Amino acid sequence: MTRLFISLYLGILVSMFIFLLVVDLIITSMFIDITNTIGAEQFNAEVQLLERLDSEISEHERGQLIQMIAKQNQLIIEQVAKDQVPQEVLVQLDNHPVWFDDYQYNYFRAFTPVNYYRTSVDEENELIILSETIMYTVLFSFVFIFAANSFLWLYGLHRKLRHLENAADKLSRGQLHQRAPMKKRLRVGRLNHSFNEMAQRIEQLLLGHKRLTHAVAHELRSPLFRLHLQMDIIEHAKPQEQHEHLRSVEEDIYQLDELVEEFLEYGKMERTELRLNAELIKVPAFVNALCENLTIETDADIKLELDIGDNTRLTADKLKLARALKNLLRNAFKYGHRQVLLRVYQVKQQLVFSVEDDGPGIPKQYRRDIFQPYFRISDKTQQRVSGYGLGLTICREIAEMHSGQLIVEDSALGGAAFKLILPGAGK
Repeated sequence: MTRLFISLYLGILVSMFIFLLVVDLIITSMFIDITNTIGAEQFNAEVQLLERLDSEISEHERGQLIQMIAKQNQLIIEQVAKDQVPQEVLVQLDNHPVWFDDYQYNYFRAFTPVNYYRTSVDEENELIILSETIMYTVLFSFVFIFAANSFLWLYGLHRKLRHLENAADKLSRGQLHQRAPMKKRLRVGRLNHSFNEMAQRIEQLLLGHKRLTHAVAHELRSPLFRLHLQMDIIEHAKPQEQHEHLRSVEEDIYQLDELVEEFLEYGKMERTELRLNAELIKVPAFVNALCENLTIETDADIKLELDIGDNTRLTADKLKLARALKNLLRNAFKYGHRQVLLRVYQVKQQLVFSVEDDGPGIPKQYRRDIFQPYFRISDKTQQRVSGYGLGLTICREIAEMHSGQLIVEDSALGGAAFKLILPGAGK
């Protein structure tokens, strides 16, 4: 990071130096002729006035006036022979009595007979010295202020980026809780916020992977152990008893299949691989078919209440919505006693699927945690049922994919009421 700071600082200084050179080149090439022309016109007026006085003054006085003009213009004026004047300048002096150019010396002609004079800047003149002092002072002050401001700005940016670098380094070393500072003086625009969102996502993915690995190892152990046990029993069982044990094997295989399916589904959601295949669903027909398919899975009484019109429609992913409702209904079967209610009603432009049961309900202290992956209530008063702690997590993810929400409340039946709320309902 220090090397980056130095390279950026040197780069800015070099760029500034090149900029000043280019500006000087532009001023020299484009504006020097204008400056020379203006200076020549002003000096020409003084020479013409001097020529008018020529007949009234002596040669000595003429010399004094020339030196006075030189002093007033911060110049050194010296008379030269014609052959000392460059040929190209002589050509110009035939048309203009004063000629200022980019040469080291400027020239003018005056009087009768014609005399030629050469002018140069008086480097020892107080005004020239003061002018150059001011010019260089302004230039160096500008360069110093620019360099100092650039250093302070880059140093501040360097400190901010250094904190980000340290956070990224610690994150790469496995310190998943590490975050970039969010203090105003340490923020680099929205970079710190974006970095923390990325770190949060990485932490969730890695922790989810660890939990998934742990859950797979834990949940697979029981059915696999039962399968091994059942296979040993079948091997030594009587023919009339093998059928019953084979049914137990089939149930364990079904449980393993359900477990793997939930793990894969949640893994896709964690990697944001799932995409909505939205279509227009006729809600009454959809929920009726859903309840008929689930009736064969349980002896519980599924009561369906539709407080919506016969033509109520919803734009959603049919398969994912069905999966979410099946998960909620299966939970109601597990935790409920005899009654399960699926109530569908509309609130403004939102459609609510409320799944209620007559079970023990969800204690308030667990109502936020139950939507976390692999969480299961460990309260001794709760009925122990099978599950992997992913069903409600998947339901919540599906709700959020549809820009909706999943909440839990108390049911009038005495148990829990899970409400899947989706926007976009219409007729």
